[in-house]
Amino acid sequence: MLREVGIKNFVLIEDLRLELDKGLNVLTGETGAGKTIVLDALGLLLGDRFSSESVRQGAERSDVDGVFSAPKSREFQRWREDHGFEKMEEIVIRREGYPDGRSRAFLNDRPVTLGTLQELSVFLVDVHGQNEHQQILKPSVQLACLDRFAGLEDACAAIEPLFRDWQKLSDELNLGQLSEQERLQRVDLYRFQLQEIRQAALQPAEDQDLAARLPELKNAERLRALAETAYSTLYEEEGSALEKLSQAARAFDALKALAPSVEPLLVELQESKDRLEETARGLKTLAKRWETDPAALEEAMSRQDLIARLAKKYGGSVESVLTYAEKLQGDLDRLENTEVYRRELQKQVDRASHDLDKASRDLSAKRKRAARQLSEAVQEQLADLGLKQAVFECKIEVVQGTDGPVFTTTGIDRAAFQWAPNPGEGSQPLKEIISGGEMSRVMLALKTVLAQTDAVPTLVFDEVDAGIGGLTAQAVGRKLRALSRHHQILCVSHLPQIASCAHAHFRVSKRVSKARTYAEIERLEPAERLQELARLLGSQVTPTSVRHAKELLDLNT
Repeated sequence: MLREVGIKNFVLIEDLRLELDKGLNVLTGETGAGKTIVLDALGLLLGDRFSSESVRQGAERSDVDGVFSAPKSREFQRWREDHGFEKMEEIVIRREGYPDGRSRAFLNDRPVTLGTLQELSVFLVDVHGQNEHQQILKPSVQLACLDRFAGLEDACAAIEPLFRDWQKLSDELNLGQLSEQERLQRVDLYRFQLQEIRQAALQPAEDQDLAARLPELKNAERLRALAETAYSTLYEEEGSALEKLSQAARAFDALKALAPSVEPLLVELQESKDRLEETARGLKTLAKRWETDPAALEEAMSRQDLIARLAKKYGGSVESVLTYAEKLQGDLDRLENTEVYRRELQKQVDRASHDLDKASRDLSAKRKRAARQLSEAVQEQLADLGLKQAVFECKIEVVQGTDGPVFTTTGIDRAAFQWAPNPGEGSQPLKEIISGGEMSRVMLALKTVLAQTDAVPTLVFDEVDAGIGGLTAQAVGRKLRALSRHHQILCVSHLPQIASCAHAHFRVSKRVSKARTYAEIERLEPAERLQELARLLGSQVTPTSVRHAKELLDLNT
C-alpha cells in the first residue's frame, strides 16, 4: 500500500506530506482547489513524464516522493531479482523535476529509468481515471482477469510448458520437411563445417591459454636477458647475493661458538639461502624456456588466427565452437536418417499436440463457465451503481486458424468484455463505446467482484462519481468502502455520499498569501469533517446541512 506522499514545489503545493490510511481515502474540495495535483504527483511516482510547467514558480526544482509497502507476490519478487534489488520491506520512489524539463527518478536511492518505474507500477497502484487508458481494456488482461476470478491461474500456467514443448518439436519436424535437393545441400554444408571444426582439434580454453602465452613468445629475447641478469645477480657473478649470504652464514657459524643464542638466526639465514638458491634455479629454467624460437611464435600466431576465424564463424569462443559442433553432429544425423527420425519425431509431435489440445480445451470449458459467472456478478454490481439497463458480458471464443484452434501460451481462447449501455442495442467491445463515467462504474463493479483475487494493493479512482447522485452515489460509496477491505483506495470525489464512507477524509483548499497561491491538503478531524460534508451537501453550511451530514456519517461509518 501507499503509506505516504511528499510533495515540494509542485504546481501550487509548496511543501506537503500526506499520510494515507490503509482503507478508503477520499479527497474533496471546491472546484479548482487542486484535488488532481495529488494524483498528478502520484503519476510521476508511477513513471509519468515530468512537465517543466509543474515546477512551482520561483523554485529551483520540484520533489515528489512516495513510500510504499513492498508487495509479497511472487511476480514482484521475480521482478525485484531480475532488476538486481535486494529484498526490501518498503519501496521509496523519488522524482526530481527541473524548470528546463529535465527530471530524475530514484528507487530506494538508486537511479532508475521511467520504464523501470512503469514496470514496477503494475505491482503497486492501479489508476482509474475518466480519460485514462485502462489495462483492463486489453484482451490479454481481460483473459487474465477471468482466470484470477475463476482460480485458473495454475491451469493457465500449465499450458505454457506444453506449448513450448509442442512448438519445439514442431519446429524440428518442419526442419525435416525439405526437398531432396535442400536436404543434400544441408548435408554437404554440415559435413564441411563439422570437418573444418574437427580438423582444428580445439581444446577447451585453448584461446585463453594462447592469449596468455603469446606475449612471452613475442618478447622472448628480452625476457631471457632479464632472467639471466637476475640469475647472475643472485648466483653467478662475483659478489652475488648468494655469495654474500654464504659469507654471512660463515660469520654466524663462528658467532655460534661464542654465543649459542644466535643459532635460531643462523637457521633462518640458512633457510633464506636455500629459498634464494631455489629462486635462482627457477630463473635459470625460465631463461632456457625464453630462448628465442621463431617457429614456436609463428605456430602460436597461426593457431590464434585459426581459432579467431572459427570463433567468428561459429561462436565467440572455443567453447561456443565446440558446442556448435555438437549441434551440427545432431542435425547431420537427423538429415542422414530422415525417414527414421521423421517418423519418431512425428509421434512425439502428435503426443505433444494431443496433450496441449486436451489441456487447452479443458481450460477453455472452465473459462466459458466462469465467464457466465463473472458476467452475472458484474451485472449485479452494476445494477446497484445506477446502470440497471446496461448489459455487461464476458465472452470467451476459441481462436480458429486454417487447421483448427490456434495455440498460444495461454491456451486457445480470446476474452472480450462486451458492453451494451442501452436496451435493444447490440453489444460491442467495452473499449469502443463506453463513456468515461460509465467506465469508472464498470471498473468499480469489476474491482468489487475481483477484490479478493486482484493482487494490486492500491486502487485510485478519479471522478468515479461522474454523472451520478442520490441513491446511486450512496451505493458507489458503500462499494468503495467494501472494496477497501481488500485494497487501499484513494478516491477524488465531490459527492458527500461517497466522502461520508471514507476511513480518512482529506480536504483540498487554496489560499492566497502575499500575491502567491497555495494549495493545501489536510486530514479532517471529526468536527471538521462534519463541516466539509455539510458544505458538499449545499452551497452554504447550515444547521440543516450539518444535521444531514451527521446522518450520512452515522449511516456509512
